[in-house]
Amino acid sequence: MFLGLRLTSARHVLCRQYSAAAAIKPDIKLLKQLRQETEVSMTKAKEALVKNNNDYAKAMAWLEQDAQVAGAKKAQKVAGRTAGEGLISIASVVAEGAPRRSTMVELNCETDFVSRNDVFKNLASRIAATSLLLHDSSKAVEQIPVDSLLQAPLMPHPDDATATPDATKTVQEVIVETIGKLGENITLRRAAVASGSAVGQYIHGGDAATGKMGGFAVLEPRKVQVNADALTKVARQVARQVVGYNPQYLHQEDVPAGESADVSEIVLTKQPFMLNPDLTVAEHVDKAAKEAGIEDGAVVTGFLRWQVGEGIEKKENDFASEVQKAASGN
Repeated sequence: MFLGLRLTSARHVLCRQYSAAAAIKPDIKLLKQLRQETEVSMTKAKEALVKNNNDYAKAMAWLEQDAQVAGAKKAQKVAGRTAGEGLISIASVVAEGAPRRSTMVELNCETDFVSRNDVFKNLASRIAATSLLLHDSSKAVEQIPVDSLLQAPLMPHPDDATATPDATKTVQEVIVETIGKLGENITLRRAAVASGSAVGQYIHGGDAATGKMGGFAVLEPRKVQVNADALTKVARQVARQVVGYNPQYLHQEDVPAGESADVSEIVLTKQPFMLNPDLTVAEHVDKAAKEAGIEDGAVVTGFLRWQVGEGIEKKENDFASEVQKAASGN
């Protein structure tokens, strides 16, 4: 008899616990907000809210922990895969009384399909913005150590004026989370900074901040004390030249002995200027500077051009197979 009572009581307790769990439903407004803020799936957002009794802060913390665990597992699984696609991203800053500065990063993934995903594009732009704060240079163009950038706190997207920096997550940690979301190997390949009186940048094959090719051009007036704001437009023109005509050297004296290529093809300052082939790039810069009121003219002091995946051996996949791979999560 006592055994029967105990069994009946246990059943009642289990039923009450089941009923309480079943009664918890995700708050619709919180569900929408959670998905907008985190870009997780509907299923994952519901799970986070239900497990945390619709406590938004706890649901966010649960999702962050879950993303790190899932991302780490996925990152370990895909670590050996070739990441030969991706994006070039550029960010710039202008501070009164200081040299103009721009940074460029290359973030790689496995397929072109993923490189066009908004989550991936946002990450590339945020890493470029982060690199602006990480490295200051007195050189025209200088490489940024990737290891240092990976350990830096990831900054908000440069177009998000309302966002506040979250110093709790590093670039590396967010890359790992993104691997979990997108299912592909993602690597930060390289980063560089350009600094000078006038820095022009140009992105091709994408939008204003990310694309498949990117370039810098740094210009300086011959007299440093001169206000170089008038050179900004010219610097952008030269950056377009750099991306479009792919020079290998800045000056003729930089060309190694024995190089057989025509200097007008491989030396930036000797190339015909694309908008006026009667002038070389060096002649155009000098002429434009003088026309803008800089009496002693200006010179190009540095440049850099990158193309996504250059130098990386990769398999050629058709677009249909990329879509199928992304959809299957492999």
